[in-house]
Amino acid sequence: METLWHKVKKGFILAVEKSDELTRMGKLKMDIVGTHRNIKKNFEELGGRIYELTKTGRRKKSVTEDEGVSKLMKNIKKLEKELTQKEKQLDKLFKK
Repeated sequence: METLWHKVKKGFILAVEKSDELTRMGKLKMDIVGTHRNIKKNFEELGGRIYELTKTGRRKKSVTEDEGVSKLMKNIKKLEKELTQKEKQLDKLFKK
């Protein structure tokens, strides 16, 4: 038969585990929001860069050949991968 002390101890351990899990979920959610913000920022920079490159209409090369454009596109792809990984981690925590 379980004593009152054992029941309290179990409850305390369960509460600590749950709070740790909720903390990880909160941190992941904040990371996801930050990653969304970074993606948006990069898209805005990309749009501005493309506008600057095309506003005169006298470009000889394709816009995608511009070093700044390709760097921003690579960065966006990297951030999208990070976002997918973080969202998968969050899903795993919710399914526990």
